[in-house]
Amino acid sequence: MRYEFLSYALAEGTTPVYGGAQSIAIQTRKSIAQGDAANVFSFTMENHWGTHVDAPNHFFNNGMKISEYSPEFWFFKNPQVMRVSLQPSGVIRELRGVNTRTDLLLIQSDWCKLRHEEAYVKENPGIAPDVGFYLRKQYPHLRAVGLDWISVSPYADRQLGRLTHRAFLDPDGQNAPILLIEDMNLSMELASLREVAVFPLRIEALDSAPCTAVGLFSD
Repeated sequence: MRYEFLSYALAEGTTPVYGGAQSIAIQTRKSIAQGDAANVFSFTMENHWGTHVDAPNHFFNNGMKISEYSPEFWFFKNPQVMRVSLQPSGVIRELRGVNTRTDLLLIQSDWCKLRHEEAYVKENPGIAPDVGFYLRKQYPHLRAVGLDWISVSPYADRQLGRLTHRAFLDPDGQNAPILLIEDMNLSMELASLREVAVFPLRIEALDSAPCTAVGLFSD
């Protein structure tokens, strides 16, 4: 057995942000090198930067916030990996072949290879709203979908992206909302992936949060 991170470390200046907006700012507050007793830092970022989880409150005031989920929700025992090929600004309009027991669907497109290029934040692919409605109706065990590009919302069609977020996250939709884990690191071979744990930053009042995701592999 081995473990691999399925999320990225946050980094100043190199963490890509949807649309190419300003990235994380890190400041030194105390420094041993400058005579302080300890090193202390502060950082500033939005809660949808880096690998992060979108919870229902992102688009619905009556939806659950990230800190309201129970601990056991974040442990996925039946992940499934689905490989797709996506062109710049392309949109997934159907997903077939999901297993009925799948609790986490990971969509591996190789877009992570472009993570430090402008196309990653301005020409990213997306997912159509109908996919969200279909997955919620057909796969009630499915609790989250993770993807290796920056957002389910294509930057070239943000209106479609808003509809897609609502399809997945609507607390009043059919069956439970399906959370979205965006900007995941799925660059490794995933054939032996057996379990996934996701650890979001729990801050009260926030709709969603950056997270660390860890995969358990059988080899």
